[in-house]
Amino acid sequence: MRYCPNCTKELIAENHGGRDRLACPDKDCGFVDFGNFSMGCGGIVMRDGKALLVQRGWEPARGAWQLPGGYVEHDESLMTAVEREVMEETGITARARDVVAFRHSVGQPLGGRSTNIYVVFRLDYIEGEPHGDGDETMDAGFFSRAEIEGMDALQAMSRWAIYRAWETPEEGGFDLERDLTILPDRPGWQAFAARRAERLD
Repeated sequence: MRYCPNCTKELIAENHGGRDRLACPDKDCGFVDFGNFSMGCGGIVMRDGKALLVQRGWEPARGAWQLPGGYVEHDESLMTAVEREVMEETGITARARDVVAFRHSVGQPLGGRSTNIYVVFRLDYIEGEPHGDGDETMDAGFFSRAEIEGMDALQAMSRWAIYRAWETPEEGGFDLERDLTILPDRPGWQAFAARRAERLD
């Protein structure tokens, strides 16, 4: 990046937050390049003890199996994004319940140059039969633990996340915080926290 994406002035190196970063010299503009970041989400949908997987239709790893998921748009919530991705890639309607895992990846040539956080949700199955979308996904289906354990072409991240979901109690994930007596009720905010222990009498 050489020019400011906001006002087109040529960027200069300035110290911001303890390190040199490209910044716009126009203080009224205020643009600072803090790097390239993205957020992704994946969905674990269980039906009759089986986990929903999709078969990749795109390279890299075309034909391999993984969780349905993708990038979170800049103007949508995490829960909306994961429900949308599951529907788009599999035809399954499901509702996000809780967070069971997340992965942080520093940008690099292998795996993407964007530093990324990938949040894995458990979702409650509502309706639909799985199928590929004919583009991103070649196929989709529900698979048992025995079937998943025997899969060679299963993405390691997906295998790890599914096992974590199986091992996490139904009440053990991170829930959407609905008690806003402490947190401010701000448009666009979603906070997730471990479920409170029941008070013992």
